[in-house]
Amino acid sequence: MNQLANQSATMKICIHYREKHSGPWASADRNVKRTPQAGDFIAATATKIFRVVLTLHVLFDADYDAEVFAEVVDFDEVQRKTLGEEVWQGR
Repeated sequence: MNQLANQSATMKICIHYREKHSGPWASADRNVKRTPQAGDFIAATATKIFRVVLTLHVLFDADYDAEVFAEVVDFDEVQRKTLGEEVWQGR
């Protein structure tokens, strides 16, 4: 597949978010160019950042190509630990 065709290709995912490790899940369908993988960070809003904890690729007929599960993180703390400072601030 040529690079231009690949850049415009999207897939539909069902993403499940939750505020804490044992809380209820909220779900949303999104069109993405790449399925988020475990460890990736997702900005669901400018003020809430989630880390992907599980990705399930759906091989059977469904309305989406993958299900992604993500839990909220303190992104300021993540930045301080990995970058030594807060670089990105949600707006």
